[in-house]
Amino acid sequence: MIERGTITPNFHLRVSLTIVYFLGTWPPVIGKFRLPYLLYTICSFTFILGILLSSEIANVLMNWGDMSKLTAVMTLLMTNCTHASKVVVLLRRQARIQTLLDTADSPAFSRYDKEYEDLIISYTWKGIFHHAIYQSFGGIAVLCWGFTPIADFVAGRSRQLPMEGWYPYNTTATPAFEITAAHQGIAIIIACFHNVATDTLMSGLITVACCQLAILERNIISIDNKASIHGMQNDNDKNKPLERKTLAYQLLKRCAMHSNMIFHSKYMLMLHHFLGRSKITEKSQSTRRDCSSLRTLPTESRRIVQIHDTIFVLMNVYIPAVLIGMLTYMCCMTYQIFIFCWHGNELHLHSMRLVTAAYSSNWFSNTERFKRGLQIMMIRAHRPLTLSAGRVMLLSLDTFMQIMRMSYSIFMVLQGSAA
Repeated sequence: MIERGTITPNFHLRVSLTIVYFLGTWPPVIGKFRLPYLLYTICSFTFILGILLSSEIANVLMNWGDMSKLTAVMTLLMTNCTHASKVVVLLRRQARIQTLLDTADSPAFSRYDKEYEDLIISYTWKGIFHHAIYQSFGGIAVLCWGFTPIADFVAGRSRQLPMEGWYPYNTTATPAFEITAAHQGIAIIIACFHNVATDTLMSGLITVACCQLAILERNIISIDNKASIHGMQNDNDKNKPLERKTLAYQLLKRCAMHSNMIFHSKYMLMLHHFLGRSKITEKSQSTRRDCSSLRTLPTESRRIVQIHDTIFVLMNVYIPAVLIGMLTYMCCMTYQIFIFCWHGNELHLHSMRLVTAAYSSNWFSNTERFKRGLQIMMIRAHRPLTLSAGRVMLLSLDTFMQIMRMSYSIFMVLQGSAA
């Protein structure tokens, strides 16, 4: 909910979860509506991904050996296969994800909502910003693809479906062409919204962890100021004021408990497990028989190489709708990698900043007990939080740059060998 220039904490998670719910992949845990919703899930999955996957797999089998046709279909086939795996993970890990969402809204994480409202709003807007940019790239791409049959009709070109696929009927005849093209156009648009919502739900949970680390950093820095001491004093006993140093130590204990909630709680453990199970990056077989070095390349990187190749062909045969769609699709795939690597890198940096935050407090004028407690927190902060994708590689900006360099290098090698 957005009102009076503010925004509800974790609103970015609600946006993603609402899309996931209405598209049939967030069934009720219990209740009489669970079975009807699961039937809706099956119908939704069949309409959005099932038919497209079947036609694309059949197209691969029918054109096995023709590398030009295989290259054209493999890009979207890998996208839809990855999307389908995300749906399976989302349904299988729903209870774990719900626990993460409940923890994000629990009193342990929300008790600082009023005190650090500006910080929480800032991170919520960051989550919405990433969702909007990601959705914009994907939305433009699928709209251009869905518009392809209309553009072909206006230009007088032969009938062509928005996406390559094999169907057991003549797709160029009326009304089969119109029905198939309409289904593909609607399905890829809905799939785009669901795919983006699934990814931003994952990245949004990392944003919550970053926000809590930023709050913890502020609490450590302001551990000895008069406002915090006064607030802690009122919480304990209004009639019996505590000494300043004792209050500072109690504030440190509160920070230590908050730190344990972030570092050692089920939130981070389940978040790491959920991301480890998700198909952000994965190993698969080579999509080209003449390039065996692609066997160990992550799916997203391989997809970018294939998109580069397709764009190179479209530059020679200029089709505006398809060219714009492939360009924005390449941006979407690049942003899909970037959004996870950036959030993983932010989580690492936020956890490392806790070490310097300890030096920013008035630690030198406190008791030895306070200094020992602060030192223990600093030692824990020296082991930063990191997340890995599919237990294959760390989520960091260094990983993102490695994937980009690898994609460009392989693309140039393929173009050189083709010449």
